[in-house]
Amino acid sequence: MIEIVNFSKSYSSFSGRKHIAVKDVSFSVPKNSITGLLGPNGAGKTTLIKAVCSIHYATEGKIFVYNKENKKFDTSVDIEESKRLIGYVSEIPQLYKNFTVIEYLKMIFKMWNMTDNHYFEKITDDFNLKNVLSQKISSLSKGYCQRVNFAAALIHNPEILILDEPSSGLDPNQIVETRKIIKSFSRNKTILLSTHIMQEAENLCDNVAIIDKGSLLAEGSIEKIKTMTKAKNLEDAYTKLVNETGRAK
Repeated sequence: MIEIVNFSKSYSSFSGRKHIAVKDVSFSVPKNSITGLLGPNGAGKTTLIKAVCSIHYATEGKIFVYNKENKKFDTSVDIEESKRLIGYVSEIPQLYKNFTVIEYLKMIFKMWNMTDNHYFEKITDDFNLKNVLSQKISSLSKGYCQRVNFAAALIHNPEILILDEPSSGLDPNQIVETRKIIKSFSRNKTILLSTHIMQEAENLCDNVAIIDKGSLLAEGSIEKIKTMTKAKNLEDAYTKLVNETGRAK
């Protein structure tokens, strides 16, 4: 489970001007489910996701992650414990292109002090990487790079999976394959998925949190959001919420 409580993040420019990226956002991601973090580019999704992953920290508010025993960890204080619980798949794979696939994954495996070779083999099987283990990452297609990205995020068997625009830059077949992978892991992992593609969210997610210009517009089950906005689908609901916020401002 992930609990986001009154989270705000602001930055100061060189001129001293304050920019608020995310303002007073609160919602929870239930255990063993997929929650979509929805919004246009620049809405604050990546800022929030990086805070969940302890890459940067709140200006105000708190983010907590829970393990299977329901023990709570503050991502800005209990950094090592929090990172151990989380697997992060970034929008642009941060891979060592001169490594072979097996060199790269073994490096990450050892970095987490993992010793279960059966689990390592399972992960490479899950992502159909057996045939490319000896290839350099620089020679792989975008689809295979994304598979390696997923495998690296899951190599330490985390309980929480954070996905930042996982379909970005993929062709239609690769998108379908990626969605199947995400769905398969939701049975025993808590997943927070950032996307601006409403159809992807509606196909994958149990719950959603919609943000725009750094503010939370709505959160809850997809059916709840559609009922609340009297919308026929999630994209229609999203458009209504964003337009209403724009008019209010």
